[in-house]
Amino acid sequence: MKIWVVLLLAGCFAKHHDAATPDAGDPAADAKICGGVQLALDYVPPNLGIVLDRSCSMRQLLTGTQTTKWMAAVAAIDHALQSYATDVRWGLTLFPDTTGEACAQDANTVPIDDGKATAIQTLLDASLATTDPSYPSFPCVTNIDTGIESAALDPALADPAHRSYLMLVTDGAQSGTCTLGGGDAGTEAAVHALFHDRGIPTFVVGFGSEADATELTRLANKGGVPAQGATKFYKADTAADLDAVFQQIANQVVSCTYAVDQVPPDLEQTYVVFDHNQLVPRDPTHMIGWDFDPATMTFTMYGGYCDALKSHAVADIGITFGCPNPPIL
Repeated sequence: MKIWVVLLLAGCFAKHHDAATPDAGDPAADAKICGGVQLALDYVPPNLGIVLDRSCSMRQLLTGTQTTKWMAAVAAIDHALQSYATDVRWGLTLFPDTTGEACAQDANTVPIDDGKATAIQTLLDASLATTDPSYPSFPCVTNIDTGIESAALDPALADPAHRSYLMLVTDGAQSGTCTLGGGDAGTEAAVHALFHDRGIPTFVVGFGSEADATELTRLANKGGVPAQGATKFYKADTAADLDAVFQQIANQVVSCTYAVDQVPPDLEQTYVVFDHNQLVPRDPTHMIGWDFDPATMTFTMYGGYCDALKSHAVADIGITFGCPNPPIL
């Protein structure tokens, strides 16, 4: 998405018909004509760590198909990564891992950071081969407890500049032989602490009929972002279901907040415009429109305007300061 912010010192945007003049659709050009100064507007992407079950049951075929659960999971994650490659700072924890004790977890597979979508795609696409180390195989345990504990240690989650989330994806239940992280009780405590002590919600996704619905419901409620409806975890029975769930969760975490490096001198003469032609109203109630937070020096869009940004329905955002009239071109 192209983003621009202009500080207008005098005048407003105007239409230009002379071929020798700058293009009216270029905010920087209009700012120059009006005697303005273009300011930087920075989108701050959220962190989203995927905690993915690679236990042996992920090799099972989905009913009536030749698609395994693992193939469906990889395809759905690939789609989410492609759709929101730069909108989210991605990370990945695969459990069980392939080193050390079966029920333990070492360092996260791909730590959360900028530009990690391609690395995760490459790793997961390679894992479709049965000979790949990350392919669902031994150890055949489901250590959700230590998987969550390991993901929670990602340094990026401690960065206050980024809103952070985890997404647990599993097709089964905690292995009774795995108690290093406290089993179900340990997972619940870890998810509760992430949300209530650190403000990090956990989305919980159950894939297939063998997922432990009772325990996933507990985790979803403790994670702070339960699904709407009677089933509180995000339930997926088919490849299409899983794809839709991942798209829904990624869309939910995408931010509609943008940082600026200067406080607008007068919010009454501040305008937010989408695609050069749609004026976004200011709404201090945060229901539908925009508002500015001087403490964090950020603009945030709310309601349908935020939805339009998340769905990439908007190509350009223009924010002008000091203009006596809306700069609709």
